[in-house]
Amino acid sequence: MVVLVALLMLTIAAPTAAADQDDYLYRLAPKYRFLTTEQLIDVGRRICYANHSGRASSETIVMVMKDLGVSGAVAQDIVITANIDLGC
Repeated sequence: MVVLVALLMLTIAAPTAAADQDDYLYRLAPKYRFLTTEQLIDVGRRICYANHSGRASSETIVMVMKDLGVSGAVAQDIVITANIDLGC
């Protein structure tokens, strides 16, 4: 019974991936209208993969700059937002 209650509480308290993705897009899409939703979602996934693979943040920022053709400041903002909202 205790385990069931604990699992139920975790299920209720756990944020959904969709909500995280929605927050990520909500923060970035209005600022970077020249990027499509698809581009932002794709690069967000690649940022998470890079982080989980042990890549340094500076390398990830350069990856985003090259992939999207954006400045260092924009790439840094996208990486930070992915780390916060996507849980990378």
